[in-house]
Amino acid sequence: MKKLLFISFLSVFVISISYAQIIQKPTAPVKQKGIIKTVPPAPPAPAPASTNKSTTTGTQNTLVYSLTAVKASIRTGNDNKEYPSNVWVSLGVRGSGMEYAFFTQENLKNEMKSNSNTEFGLEKKWTLSKNDISLDVLQTTGIRCRVWYHANFQLDAWKIEGVTVTLEFRDQNGNLHPTLGQKTITFSNANGFLNGYPGTTTMICTTDGYFNPLSASIE
Repeated sequence: MKKLLFISFLSVFVISISYAQIIQKPTAPVKQKGIIKTVPPAPPAPAPASTNKSTTTGTQNTLVYSLTAVKASIRTGNDNKEYPSNVWVSLGVRGSGMEYAFFTQENLKNEMKSNSNTEFGLEKKWTLSKNDISLDVLQTTGIRCRVWYHANFQLDAWKIEGVTVTLEFRDQNGNLHPTLGQKTITFSNANGFLNGYPGTTTMICTTDGYFNPLSASIE
């Protein structure tokens, strides 16, 4: 009897251990030629389509810089410009006709004393085409600054010993150019006498596309 009970107990114990091993045994990965393959996780669901699409294109963000303001300064030598002799100054694209706007000062009748500097601003003047002077154009052609002297009487000479211009470049949003926002050009070779017509009444100063001063001729 004791032997029968022992055999029954041993059978129940063995069955319990086998059942527990079956429950706890993990699923082994599939082996193929020494490589263990695992099932990759499912890809994440795609994000929902945005309803706030931007309508801004790349061309709308392109910055275009143009000449927006010009200041000039003329150094008078040892022979002054007397009142009311007039000086007319213009600045524009070198070598162009009337296809671009230009900047002028047409009313400088005040006296310019000997050995002094006279600073003034220029105003934008439109041509028939009404095209702004872009920085790209000037970097291709350079600038041309013209000083014209209308003497009150023929023998009234005026000595020039230097011309300086300051150019201001802004984009279409009104922001200054990061490196050429204020560009000052000094024509130290602008030196000579202007006098009444039909004498030498005009001085023309030019630069290259890098805004380096070139000639400063008297005509």
